[in-house]
Amino acid sequence: MPTIHYLTTADAVATAAAHFATLPRIGIDLEFDDMRHRYGRHLALIQVFDGQEAYLIDPLPLPNMAADLEPLFAVLRDPAVAKVFHSCKSDILLLDEVFSVNCLNIVDTSLQFTLLAAEDNNISLGRLIQAELGFEVDKGEQKSNWLKRPLTEAQQEYAANDVLFLFELTDRLSARLEELGRADWAAQENLALEAVRYGRDDPRPWSRNAAKYKISSSEMPVFRELYMLRDAVARQLDRPPYHVLSNDRLAELTRQPIETPLQLRTANGLHPELKRSPYAEQLLAIGTTDLEPDAPLGPEHRKFPFRRRLNGSAATRADAREALLNTLKTHLTTDQGATMANMVLSNRLIAEIIEQGAVGALRPWQQQLLRESAEKHGEDYGQIAEPF
Repeated sequence: MPTIHYLTTADAVATAAAHFATLPRIGIDLEFDDMRHRYGRHLALIQVFDGQEAYLIDPLPLPNMAADLEPLFAVLRDPAVAKVFHSCKSDILLLDEVFSVNCLNIVDTSLQFTLLAAEDNNISLGRLIQAELGFEVDKGEQKSNWLKRPLTEAQQEYAANDVLFLFELTDRLSARLEELGRADWAAQENLALEAVRYGRDDPRPWSRNAAKYKISSSEMPVFRELYMLRDAVARQLDRPPYHVLSNDRLAELTRQPIETPLQLRTANGLHPELKRSPYAEQLLAIGTTDLEPDAPLGPEHRKFPFRRRLNGSAATRADAREALLNTLKTHLTTDQGATMANMVLSNRLIAEIIEQGAVGALRPWQQQLLRESAEKHGEDYGQIAEPF
C-alpha cells in the first residue's frame, strides 16, 4: 500500500498544493454528505494521488475552509495540470455550488469507459478496477458518515483506493480509445465537462421531489407548503429533510392534511419539532386554509418543450425530422451497437436535434457518426443538420 498522508492544517494543504501544481496530472476524488446526515451538501474529504502517494485532505478542522483550501482550488483551476476523476459530475457540481470553483483539464475514466461502448456503460469505480486491473477493492464504506470524526482506518483506506488506481485506469482506457480512433471523442467529452455548472435558481424545488408523483395536481398547493415547512425545520435542525418527514409521509399528509390539534398530537412519523410552536401552528394552517395554486412562472423560467410550441406545417416538419432521427437510430444500432446509438441519439438528444439541428445539439464526433450512418444507408443527413 502506498503512503497515505492525512492533512488537517492550512499549511499542510498549501505545501501539498504547491507540489501538485508542478505535476502534469493528479488523481482526485471528493467525499461529501448530500442530505444524508446533515442539511445541505457538505464537503467531507478530498483525496489526491500524485502518481506515488495518496493525500487525504480533511477540510473539517480547517478554520476557514474555503480560504484554507484555496491553494488546492488554484490547482483545480489550472489547465496545465490534468485532473483524473472517475464519474466526476457530482464532484464538480459540489465544487461549483459550495466554493464557486470551476475545474479545468478534466479526464474522466467513467466517460472514457462509456466511449468504448461496452454494454455495461454505467460502471462503478470498483467494478472498473475489477474489470481492468483484475482485483477487488473493498467498497463497504461507500455509505458511511464522512462527516464523523475521527475517520476509521477502513474509511481512510477506502478513500485512498478511490484515487490510487486512476492513472493506471486512464492509461489503459486511453490506449484502447486510441486503437479505436476515439481519443478525440474523449477529448471533446472531457472538455464539455468544464462547462458544467450548478443550477442556483430553482423557482419550484418541490416539483423535483419524487413524492409528487403520488399526488394530484389539485393537491399540489398543500404538497408545496408541506415541502417548504419540512425544509425550514430541516434547515433549523441541520438535519436531512427525510429526518423531519419521509417522502412517503409527505405524500400521505398531502392527501390527508392534519386539521386539528388532536390529530397533530397523535400523528406518527413526524419529527417532534413539527409538534411544537411555531411549526405546529403552521402545519395546522396548511391543513385548514384554502391555499393558492403555484404562481405562474416568469418568462425566464417558462421552458415549454419545443414541439409543444408548433402546429400546422411546422409540426409536420418536426414530425418528419423525428421520424428520420428514429430511422437513423435504428441504423446506428445496427452499425455501432445499442450503447453507441443511445449516446448519439438518446430521446433527449433527438428532441434537441429537432430544434437545434445536429450542428447545435451534438459534439463533432457525434455528428460524424450520424453523418456516416446516414450516408451508408442512403438517408438525407441535411434534413436534420441545421436548426429548425
